[in-house]
Amino acid sequence: MNEQQLKQLEEKLAKAFDSVMEEKLKNVLSPMVAAETKSIVEKMRLERALFGQDRSGLTDDTKIAFAKAVKAAAFGDRIDTKANEALIGDQDNRGGYLVSTEVASAIQRIAASVGLVMSQAQRWPMSTDELDIPAYTGSFLEGEYLGVDAGGSDTALTFNQARLITKTWQLSFVVGKALMQDASVNLADWLLALGGEALANMIDKQAFNGTGAPFLGLLNDSDVNVTTITGTTFALYKVIDDSSTLIGSVEESVLNGAGFYMHRTVWASLRSQKGTNEYILPYSGAASNNVLAQFPAAGGVRPAGEILGYPVFTSRHFPALSATGTATKFIVFGNLKAFAYGDKGEMEVEEFRSGSFGGKEIAKAQQRGLVYSHRHALVNTLSAAFAVAKTGT
Repeated sequence: MNEQQLKQLEEKLAKAFDSVMEEKLKNVLSPMVAAETKSIVEKMRLERALFGQDRSGLTDDTKIAFAKAVKAAAFGDRIDTKANEALIGDQDNRGGYLVSTEVASAIQRIAASVGLVMSQAQRWPMSTDELDIPAYTGSFLEGEYLGVDAGGSDTALTFNQARLITKTWQLSFVVGKALMQDASVNLADWLLALGGEALANMIDKQAFNGTGAPFLGLLNDSDVNVTTITGTTFALYKVIDDSSTLIGSVEESVLNGAGFYMHRTVWASLRSQKGTNEYILPYSGAASNNVLAQFPAAGGVRPAGEILGYPVFTSRHFPALSATGTATKFIVFGNLKAFAYGDKGEMEVEEFRSGSFGGKEIAKAQQRGLVYSHRHALVNTLSAAFAVAKTGT
């Protein structure tokens, strides 16, 4: 078998593995989650082919070592490195495999490549479970001019404390023992992508639409400025008039780096708005090269479009067009650098040989349950950096 034939065989085996993993995940999670994870894995494989390395930043050897460690946990083999039991705050009598710093960073790099908040928010490393950070609530500073032989006055800085309090996030899923027999790069890609996609998805959900259990999102934060549009439905949002009002509601110093955030169906409605004879937004809201240049292909979520020179990002965690109603918040404009993401750092993988996963007893199905866990925190540190659009009554 020559080199080209060997390469073709490897590609076929990889695709076959992807198909099996996708089908297995559909039974435990959902077809949508399985498809999104498969998409990330395929992009990682393409990046390796083009650039020699994918977005995880891990070498094949490191990936195989990670897959072997997870396999060892799933089959009860000895693992040299165990998680410190004190790291598991909810239950001190159980240890799990502590993912290496390299792998934990890789999962978070993948999460940052598919998540809005993890790629754009201000990251605060945390060595403890709580961290107080400054949150400026006053107006912008000007100082003063001094008179002749006159002392200047003091300016009081208005700071509140925003407290980052970590909570434990976890992702649990089932992997069949047959798939765990071989510790391969393909298996590692799927395990990494699953963790990254799920972590990014939950952080976006909490940052935009969290109700305070455990984190408060921008749509529900009473300190964020609210602009009530004249229309009573999402579709009546005036893409130029109302967007201009939102932009004007945000502090000027944070406009550089700001963007619009909304559900993809709402954006589809706005970008199709027409004037007398033509679409209101140039090129129907397509993002210009100037905007796209700010977002590298693998550096985070790419803008879905552009309004008045600001990028538009879509997220499933905003109200969809079909959820329209009166007095409903549905668009955020602002700069996510004013939103803090506290990262505790440690990430664990735990293995379960029995128990109900997806309503099924895995001990009777020749399967193993794997659980990722990570501690992080989220908090809005500058309310003046955001504005929310709300329908009228």
